[in-house]
Amino acid sequence: MKLKIKEIQFETYNQQNVVLNHLDAAKLNKKAGERIIIKNIHSEKLDEKHWIGIIEISHSDKIIAPGELGVFADTLKKMGNLETQKEVRVKPAEPPDSYRFIQKKVKGEKLKEEEINDIINDSVSGLLSRIELSSFITGVSIHGMSNREMISLTLAEKRSGEELNFGPNVFDKHSTGGVPGNKVSLIIVPIVAAAGLIIPKTSTRAITSPSGTADSMEVLAPVSFPSEKVKEIVGKINSCIIWGGALNFAPADNILIEVERPLHLDPWGLMIPSILAKKLSMGVKKIVLDLPVGKGTKFPTVDDGKKFALVFKQIAKRVGIEAECALTLAHQPIGHKIGPALEAKEALTLLRDYSAGPNSLIEKSTSLAGILLEMGGKAQKGEGHNLAKKILKSGKAYEKMKEIIEIQGGNPDILPKEIKLGPYSKEIHSLKSGFITDVDNGIINKIAKTLGCPFSKTSGLDINKKQGGKIEKGERLFTMYSDSEEKLERAEKIYNQTGGPIILGGMVIERL
Repeated sequence: MKLKIKEIQFETYNQQNVVLNHLDAAKLNKKAGERIIIKNIHSEKLDEKHWIGIIEISHSDKIIAPGELGVFADTLKKMGNLETQKEVRVKPAEPPDSYRFIQKKVKGEKLKEEEINDIINDSVSGLLSRIELSSFITGVSIHGMSNREMISLTLAEKRSGEELNFGPNVFDKHSTGGVPGNKVSLIIVPIVAAAGLIIPKTSTRAITSPSGTADSMEVLAPVSFPSEKVKEIVGKINSCIIWGGALNFAPADNILIEVERPLHLDPWGLMIPSILAKKLSMGVKKIVLDLPVGKGTKFPTVDDGKKFALVFKQIAKRVGIEAECALTLAHQPIGHKIGPALEAKEALTLLRDYSAGPNSLIEKSTSLAGILLEMGGKAQKGEGHNLAKKILKSGKAYEKMKEIIEIQGGNPDILPKEIKLGPYSKEIHSLKSGFITDVDNGIINKIAKTLGCPFSKTSGLDINKKQGGKIEKGERLFTMYSDSEEKLERAEKIYNQTGGPIILGGMVIERL
């Protein structure tokens, strides 16, 4: 059946969805939710020039008339060579064999290597719908995955996209997240690179936090590059700090993550292959994994973190990566500044002047960097932390950061004071005196996002004092910045409703 493409000026969550008139759907003997193959009108064979569509049905000829295929605006952009076609050929499609393998996992059965390969290949080809992928993710969440399954999934995800090779000794650091203000990669990468190790850092944009490493780095320099440019950058200075989403690394994993987010599921069986597949794609051979532990993180207790670390190390070893894991404190923000521009400013300030602190950022950054220096043979075991501090104090890390900023197209001489913050700001002052007994990361994240983070680079919070600090009545607790007066007002309202993220109390916990 030949149909004319009609663009629908809406974006859709499921970019496989297309709309048929009910008469055309009847001719194809297809119901809503079923599949059709969409091909270039000039192609008679089912080759790479095809698209799998999940059918929605219109009973109104005014919306989609007979002979038309409704394609949503964002979907049309992803249809590759089909985007320029005014007319396409469609035919019925049946569920792929991989759907049967998904059903096996839902029932709690273990999957073979070839079955996992089929699921990954079909997810990239668009043969599996989001509902079917949701079933797979739910099955993994309920029943877990064996080590053998996770190894197969890691390698299948790696094979789904591009791979780079920077030699036999390539290092990286990754965090499982959960702590606001965690800009440590902006300190770790230049320290490790200044010591002579190769560290091509691919980072994420924020998903649940106010700023990801890529968001903060983008304040200082561009972060989106094709793989050829990444090779050139790393070839010259042994390092980079870029956004991994601009590269075609492990696209199967990106597809699964898009489905995981609205489900609020991130099972170990998918998280471990996700991390390792992308590191393998970047040629990483040695990694330190930062596991923040505590309330609001993926690992509420130390035991939870230890269990994950042991499994992670086992899978990493089997796929060719040497891994060390560090359980880190997550009870309050790292440093004092939350939000892309503020975090870039705080990191740059520390790189320029070790004495500027803050101590939490120094200690976490140099501890993790020290582990990598030990793994790379630059320091004996137990001495890496001191060497990392020495490199940071000497200014060598700052000089390396200037190289990274310059080669990525930023201004290497930018000063912290030149980083612009939101034009609308509000200081919040303490209504009483006391000691800060707790800092609520959840409320910090909520306020920061309301202010506009991470999409507004200039929005965020600047916290004056943290847990253990003494605050006087009328003293500044924190300052809020936003690009919008309305957002600032909403954030202040959240502060008033929640009582704020800074909890005050005396040094006596309870009197008995």
